[in-house]
Amino acid sequence: MKQIMWLPIQFLLTCTGLFLFSAAGSLLFYDHELVIHLAKYIHTLKQIFHDLIHPGSIFITVGEEGKNYPIFPMLLKLFGYSFLLLASAFSIAVVVSAFTSYLIMFLPRWAKRVCFRILDLFDSLPDVLIVVLLQLFIIWLFKQTDLLLFDIYKLGEDKIYVLPIVCLAVLPIAFLTKHFLFQIREEEDRPYVEYSFSKGFSKAYTLWVHLFRNVWIQFYYHIKPIFLLMLSNLLIIEILFNINGFMYVMLSTATVKPSAFFIGMLMIYIPFFIIFSVGRILLMKTIGGELEV
Repeated sequence: MKQIMWLPIQFLLTCTGLFLFSAAGSLLFYDHELVIHLAKYIHTLKQIFHDLIHPGSIFITVGEEGKNYPIFPMLLKLFGYSFLLLASAFSIAVVVSAFTSYLIMFLPRWAKRVCFRILDLFDSLPDVLIVVLLQLFIIWLFKQTDLLLFDIYKLGEDKIYVLPIVCLAVLPIAFLTKHFLFQIREEEDRPYVEYSFSKGFSKAYTLWVHLFRNVWIQFYYHIKPIFLLMLSNLLIIEILFNINGFMYVMLSTATVKPSAFFIGMLMIYIPFFIIFSVGRILLMKTIGGELEV
């Protein structure tokens, strides 16, 4: 109950922190040496506040032509496209990692070790390398067969989905699969597992119905770092695929238009704050007690 009452205060403090951070680009100034320009920082904060009161005066630059657009509804369109990629990749990563870890549990011990080494390999690969390798593979396949599986680069107003989603999902799949396997091995020694076997339930049933139910609870604790990982990867994906997406525009407005940068950060923070808060409340009701995240 205390944590639920703390949520509005946490929300206001975070929004205040984002507001102060949005002007950070004007705080530091280099003139033969790095100095703190406090007066300019305060002026930028005032300008952000003025722009928020008059949102019609906020414009953002989108595209290689450098065209200026009003922040609304353009930023909403970019947000919808970019976070469709993010949500699709996250959903695929959760489903694939859960199914993969479930199947791995039925393999012999030596095969499990091989799977862990493969997962470690994928987990250690840089995001840029994964994207470049997939693009090169599609180009090679096209040269060999004249079959273009997916678009590898955004041109004009066309939107690409499949390959960015695949690239965005690879690292979370490796991370989540290792997490699921670790949690399953932790749960295997619990008394309720032996009790389930004594009742005649199969390993497949016990694993999926009983073990995974507790694994999903532990999964909640890792949603935030996974989300932050995918959010940073989304920026890399947009750059490498020439996507004028939400994260790319956020990067370009960080110092040029701090008010647009602040609004963009709020658009990221508010929906996910609501999702995480509702998930925390539901989980507290499920397991009882207070939940620390």
